Amino acid sequence: MNELQEKLGISNVDWLMSTREKLGLIGLLHCLKPKKVLELGYHRGGATKWLSQFSEHVISVDVNEFVLEAPNLFQNVEAWNCPTLEASTRIKKERLFFDLAIVDADHSRQAVSADINGIISHTDIILMHDSFNPDCRKGMIEALKNQNSHAYYLDFIPSICKNDGLWGGLAIAWRSKTPGLSNEFAKEMSSFAPVAIQNSFRIEPTITAIKAKERISNLKESAVSKIRIICGRLLGKLKL
Repeated sequence: MNELQEKLGISNVDWLMSTREKLGLIGLLHCLKPKKVLELGYHRGGATKWLSQFSEHVISVDVNEFVLEAPNLFQNVEAWNCPTLEASTRIKKERLFFDLAIVDADHSRQAVSADINGIISHTDIILMHDSFNPDCRKGMIEALKNQNSHAYYLDFIPSICKNDGLWGGLAIAWRSKTPGLSNEFAKEMSSFAPVAIQNSFRIEPTITAIKAKERISNLKESAVSKIRIICGRLLGKLKL
């Protein structure tokens, strides 16, 4: 797939998305042609390049100071070097509205939920990365299940079991007259559960866990042996 990315001109080590996720985002940008875009999570500007190319104005938010280099790289990008919650407060205060928002900052359940809640009333379409990570997915569901303005689809672009666990995937939410969980096909089944089950049976983590248990067991045995030796010496001295 790296070869395909090179052929398509989308290869970038600083853009932490899969080939299909990158193409999905570019396709969405091409169709939407958004005027204003919000990016929560700059990292090193991999996705920002494409947001800048298809949009009139982009606000990129990140606690990492790397985001401050964005305006020098992309003329239509404004950098906010602050936490996403602080950015949400500013967005509400300034009454900003975005055609598209990307949520890809802190990946904890609470942070993902808070990020979505903070911008949902100020955004038409929200694209959420790492929808196949269990914590991120829980945060997305927590934020979206009870709101009444957007329809949402958690498996817009599914992911797979990777060597470092469950990461990747894109979920999408859009302002709708029929808000709530949406499906593309009748009686469709999400691939998330099978992939999560597959991940739980991965050999490498299991081997690592077994080795860790063995090391702990060996350490315990060694400690017990040393204690016995010390006790034996003490008893020997007492007899003397």
